[in-house]
Amino acid sequence: MNAILKDSKQIQYYTYLGPIFEALQNRQHDYNWLLTDLELNWIPDDFLNYFGEYQVNKGTWDRDNKYWISGEQLTNLIGKNKIQFIWGVISGFRKLEKIDINNLSVIPFADGNPGFWKPGATVQHPKAEVEIVCWDSGLTLMISKDQSLVKSFMDFFKDAKDLDEYNLED
Repeated sequence: MNAILKDSKQIQYYTYLGPIFEALQNRQHDYNWLLTDLELNWIPDDFLNYFGEYQVNKGTWDRDNKYWISGEQLTNLIGKNKIQFIWGVISGFRKLEKIDINNLSVIPFADGNPGFWKPGATVQHPKAEVEIVCWDSGLTLMISKDQSLVKSFMDFFKDAKDLDEYNLED
């Protein structure tokens, strides 16, 4: 089971990660995160400092850039800056998992991805455990191999729906 959150009165806007982390009971700390396909409402002056050497095009902002960050640093970034992720895929990897962001075999993407809109959506990167998908500021998808994360998300957001059921409705 995966989840979709749209048309909710519980949140001000869908793709701010603060409430998402609260829904996950702050388990984002359990992962390192790959951020891809990002479009943000604004970029804080110190945004790139959070990633240090863990960005493909070091020192530059670009939607095609890829970033690697610990759960703690991601929490800090979001806590200090109310960034709205208009588009993006935030993929969670177990802490011990190592990836080379310069040579990714799969680059998760949101915009134009048909895989979300049919039953059985899966996490895009084979080594990732969870994906938070920010879709055009209008909805958030929670896709995870760990069903307890999806359950926490759906328990917190009462308007969230099972993504497979949602896809069968259309």
